[in-house]
Amino acid sequence: MAINITRKDVMWSYLSLFLLNGINIILLPFILAYLNVAEVGLWYTFTAVSGLVLILDFGFQTTLARNVTFVWSGAGEIMGTGYKGNENKTNSPNYGLFVKLFKVTQTIYLMIGLIIFILLFSVGTWYVYIVSIEELPLDVILISWGLYATAVFLNMKYAYWNAILRGIGAIKIHQQILIITKLVQLVLSIIGIIMGYGLIAVSIAYLIAVIVNRVLAYIRFYSYQNNREYIKPIIKSKFNKKELREIFKEILPNTYRQGIISISNYINLRSTTLLSSAYLGLSITASLGLVLQVVNVITSVANTFFNTYQAQFSSYRLHGRHKKMIMKFKQAISINYLITTFSFVVLFFFGEFILNIINSNVSILPREYLLVMMIYLFLYNNQLIFGSFIATKNELPHYKAFLISSLLVVITQFFLMNIVTPTLWNLLFPILFIQMVYNNWKWPYEVFKEIKKTKSVRESG
Repeated sequence: MAINITRKDVMWSYLSLFLLNGINIILLPFILAYLNVAEVGLWYTFTAVSGLVLILDFGFQTTLARNVTFVWSGAGEIMGTGYKGNENKTNSPNYGLFVKLFKVTQTIYLMIGLIIFILLFSVGTWYVYIVSIEELPLDVILISWGLYATAVFLNMKYAYWNAILRGIGAIKIHQQILIITKLVQLVLSIIGIIMGYGLIAVSIAYLIAVIVNRVLAYIRFYSYQNNREYIKPIIKSKFNKKELREIFKEILPNTYRQGIISISNYINLRSTTLLSSAYLGLSITASLGLVLQVVNVITSVANTFFNTYQAQFSSYRLHGRHKKMIMKFKQAISINYLITTFSFVVLFFFGEFILNIINSNVSILPREYLLVMMIYLFLYNNQLIFGSFIATKNELPHYKAFLISSLLVVITQFFLMNIVTPTLWNLLFPILFIQMVYNNWKWPYEVFKEIKKTKSVRESG
């Protein structure tokens, strides 16, 4: 019954990553070929508007997954920060506490979903209407947006299933569901587009895919281990509302901190692009955006092993299996560094050559800028991983430092571009050096201290 991440989970995580990106690539030519320019533009507008409202999740999924892992590993209580070791030394989930956490989560996501629903069908509808009414028929706009907005609402209302499946260690199941969902969206989109239903077809496909995802998550959760036998009877019981409120109060502080980290990451990774387009023009911004997009794919692949084992790290902590945790973490870091280093070398020496082969209209950044960008993104991704490892003990001491540094980056960039001179160097140096002053070394150092302390305690014992 314990959380046990295996090679199959890792394999499915990598397979899901490649397939999901591959499916997006397959779908794109059909959208570009069968939808007119206005419909393509409106589709990207849909995704941009929904992306903004999804910030309302505010890091709750990450916090939920971590607490689910502790409860599933046998924790006796949910704590606002930190955790209590499993005193009973049992690998069995705390089903009663899990169901209480589940109930609280359902309520929270229902509230978030309703807020998003109201925003999408009021402000969202107004914005979509304003930007598209002169280029598309009203019925196409309203029907396609209504379907898409409904899908976004349902996706958020039931978003807890993603966190729960990850939290209980059902990584393979979670990745399989993602693949099936994307395949459903791909097939239905292509069929609908070819039949001539345009943007409406794409929106219907997305809505059906969301429904399929949530239905599959429900079915697979209750077929996982002994969940139907143990959880179904408990979930029908009535619970003390005071107990549920206490659980909500406990998970709220770290939800807030995780949200701050998410916003900080968004600022750090997006501010440079936004300022570049404002001060340096679209040509340089295109090259900068291309590098960020390619590196994002590289780091996603490099981080997959670590991300797959995050629930396992929390479980190891709860059961006091620190030696196993450290060994697996070192393995995750080694894999990350190997993939990142190899990919960056290929990008640095052969990036422009590859772009020439595919006749790209966008050039890669000159090598001196590219080198600085790669150093920054390597160090930044590294601090994120070490920060995430610290978070597996339900502590987020890095949230303030992340926020302060992100604000300093933006302020410094804005100052240099306005007061000194608008150059790419004045955008790149702040993101590199401000992070190097503290975050780049602080959080790896804290993890190394923990590893050293754990080793010394084990040796003295």
